[in-house]
Amino acid sequence: MTSPSTEREIRRRRRYAPSFKAKIVAACLQGDASIAQIALQHGVNTNLVQTWIRKAKRQSQLPAVPDFVPLPVPPEPADLPTPPSTAGEICIELPSTRGTITVRWPVAEAGHCAQWLKGLLG
Repeated sequence: MTSPSTEREIRRRRRYAPSFKAKIVAACLQGDASIAQIALQHGVNTNLVQTWIRKAKRQSQLPAVPDFVPLPVPPEPADLPTPPSTAGEICIELPSTRGTITVRWPVAEAGHCAQWLKGLLG
């Protein structure tokens, strides 16, 4: 009878050369393939590759990529028509099979608008 310790295979951690890690990290940052694809191609666990990327970023080996990049907003052209003023109006849009029906009602007549809606939906 053999003991359980002799039957088990002793597994040791694999060690990777810094140049290999750098090559994998660089390939992941090119954006041509996913981290998972690159890890699979090189026989490395995806989580391990992600750890290498985080470590490389912490060690400033990689250029900092901002989380937010402001983009200029072009000014609105002056020649566009301005929408009619809706201040003091109730605007109701009702979708239908023939298109949207828009009803505008003066705010001063809100009570009449409510009665109309109750009758419509009633």
